[in-house]
Amino acid sequence: MQIIIYIITILMLIKISNIDYKQKIIPDMLSLIIALLGIFNLIINFQNCKVYIASAAIAFAVFLLIAIITGGGIGGGDIKLLTALSLIFGTNILDIVAITFTSATIILIPGLISKRINTKVNLALAPYICFGVIIISMILIWKGQIT
Repeated sequence: MQIIIYIITILMLIKISNIDYKQKIIPDMLSLIIALLGIFNLIINFQNCKVYIASAAIAFAVFLLIAIITGGGIGGGDIKLLTALSLIFGTNILDIVAITFTSATIILIPGLISKRINTKVNLALAPYICFGVIIISMILIWKGQIT
């Protein structure tokens, strides 16, 4: 059953990535759908419910703090999306975030060095989040941790 949640989540993330890339916005309704999938995940994984809820609370607090400290360096849509994903991926959200920011950095550095990208660039983070989710989902499936 969890594999269905992951597949729907990835399909939603592909849609979100496309919108974020083009419009630099993540629609609340799409994040809400992912959050509802997360709540369903809590129901079917009730024994680990506390881990998923704690992961979501920590993700929200950390990214909100980053947004406050950086003056909006990470958008509210990204915060809501990562919080919703935490309800699905639990502690694996750390791996997703690591892949997200590593891949974004790898893509941005050549543009910054060549001065094709301004340091004030408004980066669409959702495509990198989607990439991180796909990679972690494939690893979890390979390890047999998704049923």
